[in-house]
Amino acid sequence: MNKIISYIILIIAVGLAAFNTYHIDFNNMWADDSRTAIYGVLVSLIVVLIVLINLQSLKVKEKLK
Repeated sequence: MNKIISYIILIIAVGLAAFNTYHIDFNNMWADDSRTAIYGVLVSLIVVLIVLINLQSLKVKEKLK
C-alpha cells in the first residue's frame, strides 16, 4: 500500500471515529444508536492501528533496501 493512500485512510478513519463519538449517548450507552456508534468507533480505531502497523512495515522495508 502506498504511503499517501495509507495517510488518506488514516485521516478518514480518525474522522469517522470522531463522528461516531459525537453520536454516542453517554446516558444510555447500549441503546441501538449508541451501540452502532460504539461499534463504529471501535472499528475505526482498529483501522487506525492496522494502518499504523502498515506504515511502520513500510519504514522497515525501506531501511532494508
